[in-house]
Amino acid sequence: MYKILTRKHKPDIAIDLGTANTRIMTAAEGIVFDEPTLCCFSGDTGSKKLVAAGLDAMKMRGHDTNDLDVVRPLSFGVLNDIDATRAFLEYAIQASIGKPRRGRLTATIGVPTDATSAERNALMTAARDAGISSVSLVEETIAAAQGAGIEIDSPTGTMILECGAGLTEAVVLSLGGLCGRAAIRKGGDSLDRSIIDHLHFKHKFLIGQNMAEETKLTLVDQMIADAGASGSIDVKGRNMTNGLPETRSIPARELAALVGRHIDAIADMSANLLSNTAPELCDDIYSRGILLTGGSAAISLIGQTLTDRIGVPVAIANQSKSCVAFGLHSGLVH
Repeated sequence: MYKILTRKHKPDIAIDLGTANTRIMTAAEGIVFDEPTLCCFSGDTGSKKLVAAGLDAMKMRGHDTNDLDVVRPLSFGVLNDIDATRAFLEYAIQASIGKPRRGRLTATIGVPTDATSAERNALMTAARDAGISSVSLVEETIAAAQGAGIEIDSPTGTMILECGAGLTEAVVLSLGGLCGRAAIRKGGDSLDRSIIDHLHFKHKFLIGQNMAEETKLTLVDQMIADAGASGSIDVKGRNMTNGLPETRSIPARELAALVGRHIDAIADMSANLLSNTAPELCDDIYSRGILLTGGSAAISLIGQTLTDRIGVPVAIANQSKSCVAFGLHSGLVH
């Protein structure tokens, strides 16, 4: 069985450490930190110095120089750079609760359900190096379920689809435990990367991450309003042929195919999970539907595709971006 907290003494803080954004909660104040999971370093690999993090580093993204490098500490939901993760956690803790007394700070941190032992150990090492004396890890999908108001101890089967920036996870819950799980290391970030790569190879046109995210959101809105995606989208970037800045008009239908493949992968994963789930639990899920949480849950095309492909009703959790944070917070106060 998986519970939000198994420790006798509740942690001081809870950390929702996401690929795109990080939130820190305290029992008394709720969310006290909510910023992008980004770091900007100067210097060589052996002597890197943190220049900015969070919102300040976000302003620098895409403006890297020979001396400055903006990085994401996490990739696909797990640690990509242990030193960057430590530096970011130090910044986030200092910005939210101030400098902790040495050896006194305890925390619970969300972790992907499919994270390996090595990935979990790396996260705990980074957290301890950042000044957290005691760390407990909680599966993010369990936290998301509680944050969305699901009674996870109920004998009724529930299916949660946590749609993150770097990872998409699906779990079936009943009686306080995991009855099935599936994950693909794809999320909103990988769709951004698909758009960047497509424009690069097909159009010899280079765009940055911020433009890719903006294009994705515009594209999804257009696909919802116009099922045929018959219009076009203006994209700003650099012409790789002559090296000059340019605005290109890209057919929406061309980019819509990228979104379709991304959502199809999520639908396939969800269908495979259901096909390996006990019939009694499947009956519950077909009656109650699938609940979407996470930052990408608001992309209604995901729910539409799941309903069309699997025949299961789909609902988006209230404040879906913060469900993991709310679930972790509940472990501080209950």
